[in-house]
Amino acid sequence: MINTEIRNILGLCKTINKYAHNLTEEDLRSDPRSGETPNFSLDTVHRVVEEVKARLSHGCQPFENKVILHTGPHHDDIMLGIMPLINRQLRPVSNEVYFNIMTSGYHSVTDQFMLDALRDTQQFLDEDRIEMVHYPDFFHGGYLLKQDKDVHHYLDNVARKDEHEMRRGFCHRLLRDMVGIWQVKDLNQMRDIIQKEISAIVHEEADDAEFNQLKGKVREYEEELVWAYMGVPVQNVRHLHLGLYNRHEETFTPDIQSDVLPILQQLRQIEPDIVSVVMDSGQLRPDTHYKVLKSISTALRLWNEEADLSNVRVLAYRNVWSTFHPSEANMYVPVSLNAFAVIEKAFSSSYMTQYHAEFPNPNFDGPFSELAESIWVKQLRDIQFLLGKDFFYQNKSALIRATHGMLFLNDYSVDEFLSITSTL
Repeated sequence: MINTEIRNILGLCKTINKYAHNLTEEDLRSDPRSGETPNFSLDTVHRVVEEVKARLSHGCQPFENKVILHTGPHHDDIMLGIMPLINRQLRPVSNEVYFNIMTSGYHSVTDQFMLDALRDTQQFLDEDRIEMVHYPDFFHGGYLLKQDKDVHHYLDNVARKDEHEMRRGFCHRLLRDMVGIWQVKDLNQMRDIIQKEISAIVHEEADDAEFNQLKGKVREYEEELVWAYMGVPVQNVRHLHLGLYNRHEETFTPDIQSDVLPILQQLRQIEPDIVSVVMDSGQLRPDTHYKVLKSISTALRLWNEEADLSNVRVLAYRNVWSTFHPSEANMYVPVSLNAFAVIEKAFSSSYMTQYHAEFPNPNFDGPFSELAESIWVKQLRDIQFLLGKDFFYQNKSALIRATHGMLFLNDYSVDEFLSITSTL
């Protein structure tokens, strides 16, 4: 009943542009929604306000001594959904935080981006600006080392505002990935492959498996950059390459071997206390979100059969593709202007392929980070209708006083989560 009351009181507040604490009995009686809620009265308003405060209090609770696993269908889904919450989770040294990205995401990398990147790499090689290719073991296992250094080099130059060196750092990683994908044996072969791929792009013939795999590697590097902003090491950002990404059946059933087992192995290894999941239904785009949700749900069900998960929590979030109504979420997380600044900078400098997205949201023309922020601002406005603006700027808590946006999530037990996802 309380969720219906929240929906109806908020609807009334927005319809007549009035804060909840200013509502009168006449306002309530004249609203057509009054018939949906028995005993619709000022007591209803009071219950709603107290429940909203409780959900906000829940979202303000600190995370300490936790192992946390964040999951995302694509690279950037986690950031665009709950980055402000993750920033707070990463501050206590007692927390261990991991990221699992479920699919490659190569579809969202344009050929033009790859053409520019390969030409940059070719030029840096011609100028002898990539010293690692001269190391004796580079093409025989050395290319697998120092991936954290590539990330650190890039972010050092974000701080220095040196875009040329940022590109050089990115080309270091691109070269490492190309050696692994094509099994390159020496520098001459590397030059030949780069020229071959440049030519294929120019002639619109670049669509082989290796080229698409390289696109996916670019997305992986971007994700590592984002979380390295807060000091997350490369080995904590894992890319699972689930098989579901390239399957297009009308009725989706996760494949245990290709879709579920990689997730289950991560759960067994990491043993998280908290797992975050995008909570989209099959009717919401993109459909990869739904497929990943069903795959994670299946993995959690199997893990639940072999371990005691009574203390494990599942945080269900949404991002720029769909949102929760305040009545649908049981956890409200405040977002500060500092968090806005972090996501803007991290998105623009890390997601090189997405600042001008290949598949933009049809309702917004601009970077996804700005769309996420606009959603958080709107969600705060809804809560301000219920609690009043003065609740925030006069609050004793600095965290609440600094609030200029709001995340909506659902905090479930594993059993609750499995029960809900079984019906989707």
